[in-house]
Amino acid sequence: MKVAAFALAGSLVASIAAAQQPNVVNARIVQRPPQPDVRGAIAATVKAQADPAWIGYSVPALNNDHGGRNDGWSERCRLEQQRVDPATGSPVQGPIRLEPAPTVMVLIRVQANEIRRVRSVSGDCQLDAGSLPLYWLGDVNAAQSVEFLRTLLGDATRENSEGALSAIALHRDNAAATAILDLAKNGSSRMRQRALFWIARRAEAQAAGIITQAIDNDRDVEVKKQAVFALSQLPRDEGVPLLIKLARSHTDPIVRKQAMFWLGQSKDPRALTFFEEVLR
Repeated sequence: MKVAAFALAGSLVASIAAAQQPNVVNARIVQRPPQPDVRGAIAATVKAQADPAWIGYSVPALNNDHGGRNDGWSERCRLEQQRVDPATGSPVQGPIRLEPAPTVMVLIRVQANEIRRVRSVSGDCQLDAGSLPLYWLGDVNAAQSVEFLRTLLGDATRENSEGALSAIALHRDNAAATAILDLAKNGSSRMRQRALFWIARRAEAQAAGIITQAIDNDRDVEVKKQAVFALSQLPRDEGVPLLIKLARSHTDPIVRKQAMFWLGQSKDPRALTFFEEVLR
Protein backbone atom coordinates (compact mmCIF):
# COMPACT_ATOMS: atom_id res chain seq x y z
CA MET A 1 0.00 0.00 0.00
CA LYS A 2 2.79 2.40 0.94
CA VAL A 3 4.65 1.63 -2.28
CA ALA A 4 1.53 2.20 -4.35
CA ALA A 5 0.80 5.48 -2.56
CA PHE A 6 4.37 6.63 -3.08
CA ALA A 7 4.22 5.80 -6.80
CA LEU A 8 0.89 7.62 -7.14
CA ALA A 9 2.28 10.65 -5.34
CA GLY A 10 5.30 10.70 -7.65
CA SER A 11 3.05 10.49 -10.69
CA LEU A 12 0.90 13.36 -9.44
CA VAL A 13 3.97 15.52 -8.76
CA ALA A 14 5.24 14.88 -12.28
CA SER A 15 1.85 15.72 -13.78
CA ILE A 16 1.55 18.97 -11.82
CA ALA A 17 5.12 19.95 -12.65
CA ALA A 18 4.52 19.25 -16.32
CA ALA A 19 1.65 21.73 -16.42
CA GLN A 20 3.47 24.56 -14.65
CA GLN A 21 4.94 27.55 -16.43
CA PRO A 22 8.74 27.29 -16.77
CA ASN A 23 11.33 29.52 -15.14
CA VAL A 24 12.20 31.87 -18.01
CA VAL A 25 14.30 35.00 -18.50
CA ASN A 26 14.63 37.23 -21.58
CA ALA A 27 11.34 36.05 -23.04
CA ARG A 28 7.72 37.08 -23.46
CA ILE A 29 5.66 34.14 -22.25
CA VAL A 30 2.39 33.53 -24.08
CA GLN A 31 0.47 31.01 -21.98
CA ARG A 32 -1.77 28.57 -23.85
CA PRO A 33 -4.62 26.64 -22.17
CA PRO A 34 -4.57 22.82 -21.80
CA GLN A 35 -4.20 21.23 -25.22
CA PRO A 36 -6.54 18.39 -26.25
CA ASP A 37 -4.80 18.29 -29.66
CA VAL A 38 -1.07 18.92 -29.30
CA ARG A 39 -0.21 18.49 -32.97
CA GLY A 40 -3.00 20.84 -34.04
CA ALA A 41 -2.06 23.48 -31.47
CA ILE A 42 1.57 23.48 -32.58
CA ALA A 43 0.60 23.56 -36.27
CA ALA A 44 -1.67 26.57 -35.68
CA THR A 45 1.06 28.46 -33.83
CA VAL A 46 3.66 27.68 -36.51
CA LYS A 47 1.27 28.82 -39.24
CA ALA A 48 0.70 32.16 -37.51
CA GLN A 49 4.34 32.80 -36.58
CA ALA A 50 6.48 34.44 -39.25
CA ASP A 51 8.99 35.95 -36.82
CA PRO A 52 11.36 33.81 -34.73
CA ALA A 53 9.77 32.32 -31.60
CA TRP A 54 9.79 29.24 -29.41
CA ILE A 55 6.98 26.81 -28.54
CA GLY A 56 7.40 24.72 -25.41
CA TYR A 57 5.76 22.27 -23.05
CA SER A 58 6.67 19.75 -20.34
CA VAL A 59 6.03 16.03 -20.00
CA PRO A 60 7.08 13.46 -17.36
CA ALA A 61 10.72 12.51 -17.96
CA LEU A 62 12.48 9.19 -18.09
CA ASN A 63 14.72 9.09 -15.04
CA ASN A 64 16.76 6.07 -14.01
CA ASP A 65 20.33 5.38 -13.03
CA HIS A 66 21.26 4.34 -16.55
CA GLY A 67 18.68 6.17 -18.62
CA GLY A 68 18.94 9.02 -21.06
CA ARG A 69 20.40 12.39 -20.22
CA ASN A 70 19.37 15.66 -21.82
CA ASP A 71 21.29 18.84 -22.58
CA GLY A 72 19.72 20.94 -19.84
CA TRP A 73 21.62 20.17 -16.66
CA SER A 74 23.19 23.64 -16.37
CA GLU A 75 21.72 26.39 -14.21
CA ARG A 76 20.53 28.34 -17.25
CA CYS A 77 19.73 26.92 -20.69
CA ARG A 78 20.30 29.44 -23.46
CA LEU A 79 18.03 28.67 -26.36
CA GLU A 80 19.50 31.19 -28.80
CA GLN A 81 23.18 30.88 -27.91
CA GLN A 82 25.38 29.22 -25.33
CA ARG A 83 27.76 31.13 -23.08
CA VAL A 84 31.37 30.11 -23.75
CA ASP A 85 34.44 30.52 -21.56
CA PRO A 86 36.82 32.69 -23.67
CA ALA A 87 39.86 31.09 -22.06
CA THR A 88 38.97 27.49 -22.91
CA GLY A 89 36.33 27.76 -25.61
CA SER A 90 34.15 25.35 -23.62
CA PRO A 91 30.47 25.91 -22.72
CA VAL A 92 30.01 27.40 -19.26
CA GLN A 93 28.10 25.01 -17.05
CA GLY A 94 26.20 25.85 -13.91
CA PRO A 95 25.78 23.70 -10.79
CA ILE A 96 25.36 19.97 -11.43
CA ARG A 97 22.00 18.61 -10.30
CA LEU A 98 22.35 15.71 -7.88
CA GLU A 99 18.84 14.52 -8.64
CA PRO A 100 17.24 14.65 -12.10
CA ALA A 101 14.08 16.68 -12.62
CA PRO A 102 10.78 14.78 -12.91
CA THR A 103 9.96 16.49 -16.21
CA VAL A 104 11.59 17.23 -19.54
CA MET A 105 10.81 20.37 -21.54
CA VAL A 106 10.35 20.05 -25.30
CA LEU A 107 11.22 23.28 -27.09
CA ILE A 108 10.50 24.00 -30.74
CA ARG A 109 11.99 26.97 -32.58
CA VAL A 110 9.86 28.38 -35.36
CA GLN A 111 10.56 30.98 -38.01
CA ALA A 112 8.97 31.89 -41.34
CA ASN A 113 6.07 29.55 -40.52
CA GLU A 114 8.37 26.53 -40.26
CA ILE A 115 9.84 24.42 -37.49
CA ARG A 116 13.58 25.08 -37.51
CA ARG A 117 14.86 23.30 -34.42
CA VAL A 118 13.82 20.91 -31.64
CA ARG A 119 15.49 20.81 -28.22
CA SER A 120 14.83 18.95 -24.98
CA VAL A 121 16.09 20.21 -21.62
CA SER A 122 15.65 19.33 -17.98
CA GLY A 123 12.44 20.55 -16.38
CA ASP A 124 14.35 22.45 -13.68
CA CYS A 125 16.40 24.46 -16.17
CA GLN A 126 16.01 28.25 -16.27
CA LEU A 127 15.38 29.11 -19.91
CA ASP A 128 16.97 32.11 -21.59
CA ALA A 129 14.96 32.66 -24.78
CA GLY A 130 17.12 35.49 -26.14
CA SER A 131 14.23 38.00 -25.96
CA LEU A 132 12.03 35.89 -28.26
CA PRO A 133 8.40 34.99 -27.53
CA LEU A 134 7.80 31.62 -25.87
CA TYR A 135 4.39 30.02 -26.46
CA TRP A 136 3.90 27.69 -23.50
CA LEU A 137 1.38 24.87 -23.97
CA GLY A 138 -0.41 23.72 -20.82
CA ASP A 139 -1.15 20.12 -19.80
CA VAL A 140 0.25 18.29 -22.83
CA ASN A 141 -0.50 14.59 -23.18
CA ALA A 142 2.82 12.70 -23.39
CA ALA A 143 1.58 10.12 -25.91
CA GLN A 144 0.35 12.94 -28.18
CA SER A 145 3.74 14.61 -27.80
CA VAL A 146 5.46 11.45 -29.01
CA GLU A 147 3.05 11.22 -31.94
CA PHE A 148 3.80 14.83 -32.93
CA LEU A 149 7.57 14.43 -32.61
CA ARG A 150 7.47 11.34 -34.82
CA THR A 151 6.17 13.52 -37.65
CA LEU A 152 9.48 15.41 -37.54
CA LEU A 153 11.71 12.35 -37.84
CA GLY A 154 11.59 12.41 -41.63
CA ASP A 155 12.51 16.10 -41.74
CA ALA A 156 15.11 16.92 -44.36
CA THR A 157 16.94 18.90 -41.69
CA ARG A 158 19.01 16.33 -39.81
CA GLU A 159 19.14 18.55 -36.72
CA ASN A 160 15.34 18.48 -36.49
CA SER A 161 15.24 14.69 -36.79
CA GLU A 162 17.96 14.22 -34.18
CA GLY A 163 16.32 16.70 -31.82
CA ALA A 164 12.91 15.09 -32.19
CA LEU A 165 14.27 11.58 -31.57
CA SER A 166 16.21 12.72 -28.50
CA ALA A 167 13.08 14.38 -27.14
CA ILE A 168 11.04 11.20 -27.68
CA ALA A 169 13.69 9.15 -25.90
CA LEU A 170 13.47 11.35 -22.80
CA HIS A 171 9.70 10.84 -22.43
CA ARG A 172 8.71 8.46 -19.64
CA ASP A 173 5.49 7.44 -21.40
CA ASN A 174 5.22 3.92 -22.85
CA ALA A 175 4.49 5.49 -26.24
CA ALA A 176 8.13 6.60 -26.34
CA ALA A 177 9.44 3.07 -25.81
CA THR A 178 7.07 1.75 -28.49
CA ALA A 179 8.18 4.43 -30.97
CA ILE A 180 11.89 3.82 -30.44
CA LEU A 181 11.55 0.05 -30.67
CA ASP A 182 9.66 0.45 -33.95
CA LEU A 183 12.30 2.84 -35.35
CA ALA A 184 15.05 0.38 -34.46
CA LYS A 185 13.39 -2.20 -36.68
CA ASN A 186 11.73 -0.16 -39.43
CA GLY A 187 13.36 3.26 -39.60
CA SER A 188 15.89 4.55 -42.10
CA SER A 189 19.51 3.48 -41.64
CA ARG A 190 20.29 6.63 -39.66
CA MET A 191 17.14 6.30 -37.55
CA ARG A 192 17.87 2.63 -36.82
CA GLN A 193 21.34 3.55 -35.62
CA ARG A 194 20.12 6.33 -33.33
CA ALA A 195 17.16 4.30 -32.06
CA LEU A 196 19.46 1.43 -31.05
CA PHE A 197 21.55 3.88 -29.04
CA TRP A 198 18.49 5.23 -27.21
CA ILE A 199 17.11 1.76 -26.55
CA ALA A 200 20.33 0.98 -24.72
CA ARG A 201 20.39 4.29 -22.86
CA ARG A 202 16.81 3.77 -21.72
CA ALA A 203 17.75 0.22 -20.64
CA GLU A 204 14.52 -1.17 -22.06
CA ALA A 205 13.68 -4.75 -21.06
CA GLN A 206 13.89 -5.83 -24.72
CA ALA A 207 17.07 -3.82 -25.38
CA ALA A 208 19.63 -6.64 -25.52
CA GLY A 209 17.45 -8.82 -27.75
CA ILE A 210 16.68 -6.08 -30.27
CA ILE A 211 20.29 -4.90 -30.39
CA THR A 212 21.66 -8.42 -30.95
CA GLN A 213 19.04 -9.00 -33.67
CA ALA A 214 20.33 -5.89 -35.45
CA ILE A 215 23.91 -7.17 -35.14
CA ASP A 216 22.97 -10.53 -36.62
CA ASN A 217 20.41 -9.54 -39.23
CA ASP A 218 20.73 -5.91 -40.34
CA ARG A 219 22.31 -5.61 -43.78
CA ASP A 220 23.75 -2.15 -43.15
CA VAL A 221 27.31 -2.31 -41.80
CA GLU A 222 26.97 1.07 -40.07
CA VAL A 223 23.85 -0.15 -38.24
CA LYS A 224 25.78 -3.24 -37.10
CA LYS A 225 28.60 -1.05 -35.79
CA GLN A 226 26.18 1.21 -33.94
CA ALA A 227 24.42 -1.83 -32.49
CA VAL A 228 27.70 -3.10 -31.04
CA PHE A 229 28.32 0.34 -29.56
CA ALA A 230 24.78 0.25 -28.13
CA LEU A 231 25.67 -2.92 -26.23
CA SER A 232 28.44 -0.95 -24.54
CA GLN A 233 25.80 1.50 -23.29
CA LEU A 234 23.77 -1.17 -21.50
CA PRO A 235 24.27 -1.73 -17.77
CA ARG A 236 27.68 -3.40 -17.46
CA ASP A 237 26.43 -6.70 -16.07
CA GLU A 238 24.35 -7.03 -19.22
CA GLY A 239 26.48 -5.36 -21.89
CA VAL A 240 30.00 -6.59 -21.12
CA PRO A 241 29.18 -10.35 -21.26
CA LEU A 242 27.41 -9.82 -24.59
CA LEU A 243 30.40 -7.93 -26.00
CA ILE A 244 32.74 -10.71 -24.88
CA LYS A 245 30.51 -13.28 -26.55
CA LEU A 246 30.56 -11.30 -29.81
CA ALA A 247 34.32 -10.76 -29.68
CA ARG A 248 34.90 -14.45 -29.02
CA SER A 249 32.65 -16.12 -31.54
CA HIS A 250 30.71 -13.87 -33.95
CA THR A 251 31.12 -14.86 -37.60
CA ASP A 252 31.44 -11.27 -38.85
CA PRO A 253 35.01 -9.92 -38.42
CA ILE A 254 33.72 -6.33 -38.36
CA VAL A 255 31.46 -7.17 -35.44
CA ARG A 256 34.30 -8.93 -33.58
CA LYS A 257 36.59 -5.96 -34.13
CA GLN A 258 33.97 -3.50 -32.88
CA ALA A 259 33.23 -5.65 -29.83
CA MET A 260 36.92 -5.79 -28.93
CA PHE A 261 37.24 -2.04 -29.32
CA TRP A 262 34.34 -1.26 -26.98
CA LEU A 263 35.50 -3.87 -24.50
CA GLY A 264 38.82 -2.05 -24.43
CA GLN A 265 37.00 1.20 -23.67
CA SER A 266 34.96 -0.36 -20.86
CA LYS A 267 37.86 -0.78 -18.38
CA ASP A 268 35.93 -3.74 -17.00
CA PRO A 269 37.97 -6.48 -15.26
CA ARG A 270 36.12 -9.14 -17.26
CA ALA A 271 37.29 -7.50 -20.48
CA LEU A 272 40.90 -7.57 -19.23
CA THR A 273 40.58 -11.26 -18.42
CA PHE A 274 39.20 -11.91 -21.91
CA PHE A 275 42.10 -10.07 -23.58
CA GLU A 276 44.59 -12.05 -21.49
CA GLU A 277 42.96 -15.26 -22.73
CA VAL A 278 43.19 -14.07 -26.34
CA LEU A 279 46.88 -13.17 -25.99
CA ARG A 280 47.66 -16.58 -24.47
